[in-house]
Amino acid sequence: MAGLTGSYTPYCRACGIAVMKESALHCTKCGVTPLCKDHFYPSTRSCSLCPPTLKSDGSEQTSPRMTRSPSGPWGQQASTFPCFQCGARLRKGVGYCPNCGVEHEGTNAASNYIGFFPRVGAGIIDVTAPILISAFILAFITFPGIFVLILVSYHAIFTYYLGQTPGKMLLGIQVVDSNRQRPTLRQIILREVIGKIIILLVMFIGFIWVIWDPKKRGWHDYIGNTYVVKKNVD
Repeated sequence: MAGLTGSYTPYCRACGIAVMKESALHCTKCGVTPLCKDHFYPSTRSCSLCPPTLKSDGSEQTSPRMTRSPSGPWGQQASTFPCFQCGARLRKGVGYCPNCGVEHEGTNAASNYIGFFPRVGAGIIDVTAPILISAFILAFITFPGIFVLILVSYHAIFTYYLGQTPGKMLLGIQVVDSNRQRPTLRQIILREVIGKIIILLVMFIGFIWVIWDPKKRGWHDYIGNTYVVKKNVD
């Protein structure tokens, strides 16, 4: 089938779901590939992302297989462009390629990145619990470095299981990877442990970096390949 090469998992360009290579379909009208069967018109070899085809009576032709509408920018733009990393055809306006995970400069992506001051606000909220727990433990035993240990553990556990600390929950923001999914354990360790230790060693310069970074990323975000964005409410 045209357009599918390499060892990566193909994703439907209309809805983003994973499809088997042997069952993936290719639109001969607009060139988008791959597609799942729910977004492909067998009779015309076209897809649900193409500009609508009009019948003789002037009404739009729809697919009997269509069970859901294309989500996000997939169904809102008529033209496509190739991903610069894997070559997959993408709809203009997307913020990343769901096929290989590389980021693209989408029309709506930048507005979702969370800047310095909201993150500071979340940090102030999140430092309260570690301070109280550390004070309680130190009232009974001497434990050098207990605050840093609890602070790092607090962020790592909440981010791994929920993608948010309580402070981020209150402000409606979350930590995601380049695919806009919850970070993996490896990414959490790189971000919350290694990255933040480095930030502490350089007197928080790596966190202040968020102010002028175009995607509002601190050094720990680059180390863990993560982003802080608005929480999805769908």
